[in-house]
Amino acid sequence: MEKYIIDSSAIFFRKGLYPSMVTVPEVIKEIRDSSSVDYLSFIDLEVKEPDGSCVEEIEKIAKRSGDIYRLSETDIKLLALALTVRKEGFEPVIVTDDYSIQNVAKIAQLKTDSIIQKGISKEFMWIRRCRGCKREVEDGTERCPICGSEIYLSRVKIKRDKT
Repeated sequence: MEKYIIDSSAIFFRKGLYPSMVTVPEVIKEIRDSSSVDYLSFIDLEVKEPDGSCVEEIEKIAKRSGDIYRLSETDIKLLALALTVRKEGFEPVIVTDDYSIQNVAKIAQLKTDSIIQKGISKEFMWIRRCRGCKREVEDGTERCPICGSEIYLSRVKIKRDKT
């Protein structure tokens, strides 16, 4: 049986019409406009916290891919909830248009359903790069240790072996 993990964008765009839906408390806190609050009262949406071990697993994946710099705490918990639901024996589908959530989900072998956007077709990694000298820079610094320029995130396609 599938369970649909609902991001706030699914509620904002009124796409939360799935047979079995679940989300994290932080998504509910993001819903502030009156029409979306009214919409929440009409849909059957379970709210639950993800397992702590699943949060740690998602953080590890997001650090490896570099998406950790682009994901909010809510995003991480939403992804972790999908892992929690999978551990409970269900097939999770994350409903979101957030490309970073979709990227981490793809790496974690979780299904996604996009709302308005097409959705991702390739996996990417994000690396920290110096704007001046273009060197790759390690975590923990805001300026390049070589030339002093600011650091930005650069997207790199993940190449998979076709074996």
